Amino acid sequence: MTESRGAEPGPGVRRRTTFDLQAHRGGAGLWPENTLEAFAGALALGVTTLELDVHVSLDGVPVVVHDRRLGPEKYADTRPAAEPDPFYPYVGGLVTDLSLAQLETLDAGSLVLPAYADRPPVPGARIPTLDEVFALVADRGADGVRFNIETKFDALAPHESAPRERFAEVVVDHVRAAGLVDRVSVQSFDWTCLRLVRAAEPALRLTVLAAPKYLGAGKPDPSPWLGGPHIDDFPDLAAAVAAEGFHAISPSHGYPFASGVTDPAYRPFTTPELVASAHAAGLDVVPYTVDDPATMDALVALGVDGLITNYPDRLRAVLAARGEVLPPAHPR
Repeated sequence: MTESRGAEPGPGVRRRTTFDLQAHRGGAGLWPENTLEAFAGALALGVTTLELDVHVSLDGVPVVVHDRRLGPEKYADTRPAAEPDPFYPYVGGLVTDLSLAQLETLDAGSLVLPAYADRPPVPGARIPTLDEVFALVADRGADGVRFNIETKFDALAPHESAPRERFAEVVVDHVRAAGLVDRVSVQSFDWTCLRLVRAAEPALRLTVLAAPKYLGAGKPDPSPWLGGPHIDDFPDLAAAVAAEGFHAISPSHGYPFASGVTDPAYRPFTTPELVASAHAAGLDVVPYTVDDPATMDALVALGVDGLITNYPDRLRAVLAARGEVLPPAHPR
């Protein structure tokens, strides 16, 4: 997608010539998350990368959905009330226990979520398959758009989703079948998932999602999310990620997470030191999930290589104001 600027750039200088504008779940602040409507909207707006979540259904289909347990607070049943229920129970069930046919009975777009109260509903929006997202991008002719796939495995609740090995097998098989190995990155908080993906397809780019609660710094035992090493055995996060041979870090931007740089209580997690260390190790830095323009602007100035945002329209405006080249639109 982009070209390297050279060795070991520090804060204020990206490793990549093109800023990576990633639409989180397709742009969850603008459209129902992880739906074809969201991904279509992001393509029409113009983004570099579609960020999306993947679970594996009961029948082995990679489905694009964030929550491992589905319930009526986000998903409506579209079947007539009088219709027999051949799939009982399913609303409130785990994705791994549901077939694709069951998942397709859910409406993911009718309910307005409190976090995005201004976002209009899109009645009838469905949970898509990974293949459907690939097909949408191909249909738009968006050959330069990348995919950032998060494997939604929870190391603290391993029996509530497909096994790690199943994630790696299914995702890699479908990426290969689509001919998209060179346009896909896989990200996870769970480092063992990333190791399994690399074993299945060494050519895929791998990104560590990072936040303090997952890393376990200062704890007596290694974090289960790292699957072996203790983060305290390394000089810093970048050194640990580089030692694993991964390609990028997507750190939390800072805390309180819903706040930004204008909050007096705000403390960054993506610091100049983290960016400098990662760049020196040859790693890209793409913080998540950055929604306010002031924090976007501060991080771009810091030299991060991209941002993951629920509001790609806001990030486009920030980049335009800074004179950045914007990704092209791929309208309907």
